[in-house]
Amino acid sequence: MFIEDIVKKKRQEIKEKKSTQSLRDLEELISNRPDPRNFMAAFNSSSISIIAEIKHASPSCGIINDKIDHCLMASIYEKGGASGISVLTESEYFKGKLSFIREVKEKASLPVLQKDFIIDPFQIYEGRAFGADAILLIACLLDREELKDFIDLSISLKLTPLVEIHTENEFDKISNLNLPLIGINNRNLKTFEVDIKTTLRLIKWIPSKIKVISESGIKTKKDVQLLKQAGVSGILVGETLMRSTDPLATMRELINHDVD
Repeated sequence: MFIEDIVKKKRQEIKEKKSTQSLRDLEELISNRPDPRNFMAAFNSSSISIIAEIKHASPSCGIINDKIDHCLMASIYEKGGASGISVLTESEYFKGKLSFIREVKEKASLPVLQKDFIIDPFQIYEGRAFGADAILLIACLLDREELKDFIDLSISLKLTPLVEIHTENEFDKISNLNLPLIGINNRNLKTFEVDIKTTLRLIKWIPSKIKVISESGIKTKKDVQLLKQAGVSGILVGETLMRSTDPLATMRELINHDVD
C-alpha cells in the first residue's frame, strides 16, 4: 500500500541523511535562523482562511502541474489573498524539495507549512532549519506517545504543529493533547477516496477552542460555504489551484465565498 511504501522509503532516506548530517549540524543551522512566522495568525479573521498549496504531483493524480514555478505560485497565492502557503517537500511522489520552503519564503511574506511524512524527530529539526513555520504531523503514521513527543518538539523549536486526522480512531489518539490546530483530511490515505463529509463528521468531536483546517477535495464556492457553516477556520487547497489556468481568479472565487 502507498502509506507502507512511502514510510519504508522515508526510513531509508532519513538513514542516508543522518549519515551525512548530524542533529548538531541542524541545531547549529537553526540557531542562525530567524524565528518562524506566526502560522496561527492566519486564523485570526472571522472569515475562513485559505492555506494555498504548492503540489506538483501526487500518488493519486500523478503529475498535476510540473510547468509552473513554485516561487511564481507563492507570489500568486499571496496576491490572491491566501493566509498561508503549504509546501510539499516529499520528492518521489509529490515532486517536492526542502529547498522550496526557503525559496517560497523569499518570494512571499506568508507563513509556510511544511507537508511531508514525518516519522522521525530528525525531520522536524530539518524542517525548522530549512525555514518552515509550521509542520504537518499525520496521526495515522505515529502512535500517541510519538505524537505527543513530536508536538512538544515542534513547539520547542517554535514551529506550529498541524496534526492531521481522518477517522474517529485517530481523534481518540490525539484527545487530551494540547493542540492549537487540527487538520481533517477528507482524503483517505489508504484508498485515496475523497469525501468532504469527513470534515462535517469529525469536526463535531473537536473542542471549539481548537482551530480546524479542512484538507483535500475543496473545489467550489459551495464547498467553502458548507465548511464555513460547519465551523471550519481554514481550508487547505492545492490541486484545484495548481490545475487552474487562472489560479488568481480561482483563489478569489473561493475567498469570496460569502458573495452570492
